[in-house]
Amino acid sequence: MATQPVPPESEVSAPSELPDPPDLSELDVVLDGSDDLPPGMPPGEPPDDQEGAELTLGEHLNEIRQRLTVAVLTLVLTTVITLIFASTILDYLLEPGRQALPEFRPIYTELLGFIGAYIKISLMLGLAGAMPVIVYQIYAFIHPGLTRAERKWIMPIVGLATVAFACGGAFAFFIGWPPALTFLLNFGQDIADPQVRINNYIDMLTRFVIWTGIIFELPLFLMGLGAIGLVTSRKLLGMWRWAIIGSFLLAALVTPSIDPVTQTFVAVPTMGLFVLGVALVRLVENRTVIPVIESDLDEEDDDDNDPEPQPA
Repeated sequence: MATQPVPPESEVSAPSELPDPPDLSELDVVLDGSDDLPPGMPPGEPPDDQEGAELTLGEHLNEIRQRLTVAVLTLVLTTVITLIFASTILDYLLEPGRQALPEFRPIYTELLGFIGAYIKISLMLGLAGAMPVIVYQIYAFIHPGLTRAERKWIMPIVGLATVAFACGGAFAFFIGWPPALTFLLNFGQDIADPQVRINNYIDMLTRFVIWTGIIFELPLFLMGLGAIGLVTSRKLLGMWRWAIIGSFLLAALVTPSIDPVTQTFVAVPTMGLFVLGVALVRLVENRTVIPVIESDLDEEDDDDNDPEPQPA
């Protein structure tokens, strides 16, 4: 068999040269987002102000579940603690009735009436005791979405509102409740003996304390309206006649009795709260209360209005 001649090496076609591999360093930088990170932060870690924005819906729901669990467990714990001392607490709440009428002794006409009063007192006081933890869990959840000015002022406002509500509740129990009971228990004593159900006593006391606490929020409410420009101090002062009428109407709705003495005890402080609210609105107009908020908002507006740098 004849063999084919082998061509010389010069005539053998050389393989084509392969192209150089692409430079992936720039692509890695784009994927890592390291150009957008502050100096000193390793790639792959977002800055603090972007952590909330990167949470998925499932992560948000998981955070809600965790914070709700903490709030509920705290409420259960405080309710159990108050349930242990419910007998002492109930005896203390009944003391104004004994002072108004020495032979005062509430009754219950249902088998679960007294147990219901125990549980009701424990739940209300347990909720009051757990409220700081509940408020903190709510604040911690919404904190990433707040602006700098809102973060600076939301907790002081919540603290002032809590103090105002507590002062209103204390005023209702120690100042407004005793004369109201004295009037109600002695009004028809020469004709009929009062037989007060314990649930009725607790319900009336609870409503009186809660509504009086809400009324004590009036100065903060007026200050908020003045801060957003809905009312002015001059306009509020021009409504002083309506303020007096409204104070007595609120007192008539809130107080459990219809005697003018108890209603006056509630109406006069309400008028004082209105005057305090007008003074706070005046301070807001002079920018002596919230100048920091405005400066923070101005800085944020300046940051938003800064033109983006043009690429070279």
